[in-house]
Formats: sequence, structure tokens, C-alpha cells
Amino acid sequence: MVALCFALIAAAAAAVFAAASGSVTGAADIWKVLLFFIGAFLAVVVLYLLYAALIALSIDKRKPLEKQSKNMKVLCEMAASLVCTFLFIRTKVTGSEKLPEKGQFLLVCNHLSGFDPLVTIKLLRRYNVFFVMKPSIFRFPLVGTATYGAGCIAIDRENNREALKSILQAADYLKRGICSICIYPEGTRSRTGALGDFHPGSFKIAQKAGVPIVVACIEGTENVRRNVLRRVTDVTLSILEVIPAETAAGMRTVDIAEHSRGQILKHQEESREKRKGQEAG
Repeated sequence: MVALCFALIAAAAAAVFAAASGSVTGAADIWKVLLFFIGAFLAVVVLYLLYAALIALSIDKRKPLEKQSKNMKVLCEMAASLVCTFLFIRTKVTGSEKLPEKGQFLLVCNHLSGFDPLVTIKLLRRYNVFFVMKPSIFRFPLVGTATYGAGCIAIDRENNREALKSILQAADYLKRGICSICIYPEGTRSRTGALGDFHPGSFKIAQKAGVPIVVACIEGTENVRRNVLRRVTDVTLSILEVIPAETAAGMRTVDIAEHSRGQILKHQEESREKRKGQEAG
């Protein structure tokens, strides 16, 4: 949506340029207008980034987040939309009708690529989902501030005490309605595509916050890097199941982890069988 707004502004500027230049008839004139459109689009993006950078100066990552920064939220959504557009990532979500219409939830998903969060932000924009993620992301200028201000939380899985603090912080965000939270229970992205073991501690977030658990499966992001500048990459985020808060509260986290992982494995197997059938047909 943000990328579309920027494109419309650039198109309006290009139309004014074309009108000021007189009639546009030859190929050379068309190329001038097209180049002006591209330049105007990039200029709008740069101006917005400068504006966001000024807003980011008021955010201190050393202090607890009292409320979500709407500007940083929009910046993250804009970045997700632009990356998907420029890298020709065609996104689709299935099962979204299962998602809770009100209140926050914990989204758990398999992890295939660094593009997973961007695709998820783009597809679930209306549900205000942000992430528990590795601390290194927060060290990047502007990116770290934007993700922190939007509601992302760093987790150090090598330090159990710090990891517990992050889990409690994520539960607090859910309780206070700052945003919904997504966590990858595998703890790291899969290098082979095979689903790794789930860390049961991830599910304590939902239990402590008293929110539903949304089980999802992402497919296709592992192909983005090798498809860049070659072809469109199709990526699907499938919402498989919603475990009500009351049900999750009465289960052991080990059992929730096993059940959620089983749902994702089942979906992956069904997807493979479906692709085989399509190829055979």
C-alpha cells in the first residue's frame, strides 16, 4: 500500500513533467518520462527515509517501549512492501479467516529465510505483527531503531537468563496491546528446508500473556535469493490453526511445541504431494 502511494505520487509528478514538456510521441520522449517517474519515486522514498530518521532520533533503544511508534511501524511496512516489489516476490496468504479479529496473538512459524519477517509484515499488516528476533538486527542504524520502535524484541538464545527476559517482555507487549508477536520456535532459519526442533520456551509467551497461538507455515522464501533478477518468486503464508488461549493455558509447552510442529510438518507434506500431482498432470 505504501509503495503504491509513492508510485502514485511519482506518476503524478511524471504526468506534470510530460505536460510541461509538450506532446510525448517518440520513444525518446517516453523514455524521458519513464526515467523521470523512476527518479521521482526514488526521491519520495529518500525523503520519507529522511523523515523517518528524524523521528527515530526520539526513540531510545535502551529504554522500555511504552507504546508502539506508528511512524516506525509504517516504515517497517513500507520496507517490507518495497523489498517484495523490487525483488519480484509474489505473496499470498491462505487461511487468514482463522485469525482473531480482535486482540493480540502469538504467531509461530517455520523459518526458511531472512525474508520471512518481511513477507509476514506485508501479508499481515492489518494484524500488526512484529517479531522476536536476533540481537544483531538492532545494531544496524535506523533499521534497529525502526524495528524496536515498531515492537520487535531481541532474544539471545545463548543466554538463558536474557532469553527469559525477552519472553517476559514479549508477553508484556501482548498484554498491553502494543502488537501481536511472531516467534520462530526453531530458533534459527533452516539451511535445508527441513523443519527443526521447536524450543518449548517460545510458547510460554502466549501462556503468560493469555493470548491465542496462531500456527503458520511459510513456503517459498528460500528461493528468493537465487531467483533475484531472473524470475518471480511465489511465497505463501498459510494459517494452519488457532489454539485458543484457554486451551494453551492447560497444556504443557512441550506438548504445544510438538503439536504445532506436527501441524507444520503435515502441511509441508501435503504441499509436496500437491506439487507432485501438478507436475505429473
